[in-house]
Amino acid sequence: MPNPSLRTIGREVYWLSIPDTKSKLFENIWPIPNGVNYNAYLVTDGDEYLLIDSSKRILDINELIEPIKEITDLNKIRKIAVLHTEPDHSGLMGELLKKTSSPIVYSTSKASVFMKSMFNIETKIVKDGDTISVGNRTLRVIELPWIHWPDTMFLYLDDEKILFSSDAFGAFGALEKPVFDDELDFKTYMHEAKEYFATVVATYRQMVLRALEKINGLGLSPKIIAPSHGVVLRSKIIEFTKELSSWCRLEKKRKITIIYGTMYGLTEKLAKFAREVVENRAEAAVHNAVDCDLNHVLSDIVDSAGVIFITPIYEGNVFPPIINIVELMKIKRLGEGKIAAVTVTKLWGGVAANQLSQLLRDSGFEVSTPIREYVNYPKEKDLEEYGSFLQSFIDRALGNV
Repeated sequence: MPNPSLRTIGREVYWLSIPDTKSKLFENIWPIPNGVNYNAYLVTDGDEYLLIDSSKRILDINELIEPIKEITDLNKIRKIAVLHTEPDHSGLMGELLKKTSSPIVYSTSKASVFMKSMFNIETKIVKDGDTISVGNRTLRVIELPWIHWPDTMFLYLDDEKILFSSDAFGAFGALEKPVFDDELDFKTYMHEAKEYFATVVATYRQMVLRALEKINGLGLSPKIIAPSHGVVLRSKIIEFTKELSSWCRLEKKRKITIIYGTMYGLTEKLAKFAREVVENRAEAAVHNAVDCDLNHVLSDIVDSAGVIFITPIYEGNVFPPIINIVELMKIKRLGEGKIAAVTVTKLWGGVAANQLSQLLRDSGFEVSTPIREYVNYPKEKDLEEYGSFLQSFIDRALGNV
């Protein structure tokens, strides 16, 4: 695993980049084959230092503080700001306090409760509009709860126009060294950002939109955005913000996602037929529920106009891997404003059609009717009828795109 490293991102402002290539799952749910980065920051006036966040407990405390010791004595860290108490940002806080000289720890009121409960750490509570001083420098406190926990705040360094944005503007992917947004393939990076949004932040997307509106309403024009995961933004802030706003609104592209499960190959055959129909009209994203990457699935749902679900019956019910995906969509409310089609294959009865339809409605989808149910694989005339059904579904899904 690459070592933590420092990079200057402004006048006496440092980015402490902590790459994690050891963890295979984020939140122990979401696959991160490219790892993830934890970002902490240091702000100084040349005398005292403010540390913003720490790291997940994936490394020894001495590995975390080694880069800091290259620029200052740890006793000069007089203040620490906790933007968000989730353990991927606060996991080393207790050990860090033992290495420093009783710095003041700042947090929101809700974060204060969490820090006491999780680590028995007392904090000085700050609220929206307060400031934290670092010598003659000032950081504004901007409370923005539910991005994606109820404890979150941003900080804004006035003299450098740097916004420390916690989990907003984040992305997956570990960094071998700290780089800015204009020092990598930004298009590829945005795939990681979209997957991070879909899996981690999407449930609270309305709060993200309010955060963007609040930043604008305060008249802030950050030149740099420093998130808790991913790269620091300086050249692509407008592009990133535009994409983030689109994801928050679940804006639709000419795209249909097909999610299927199969036990013996027949349902997969039907999914291939559906894909051929869709590809004549729109982009098709196809996922086998058994071995799919959940990040990719939810990311595709975000900007799809419609979703086709094709499931075999399993002991009278929906195929379990499909239930798992739909339950995650339900948590994220990713079906809002979108339409879904349900297709069931079976040899005998069951409740799969109604069961899946209700789960999808609970996820925010409008469910297209009638639901298609086929015994074994559709006969040729049934397949023609199914093709017509899919064409009508695509018409409805793409109607306003």
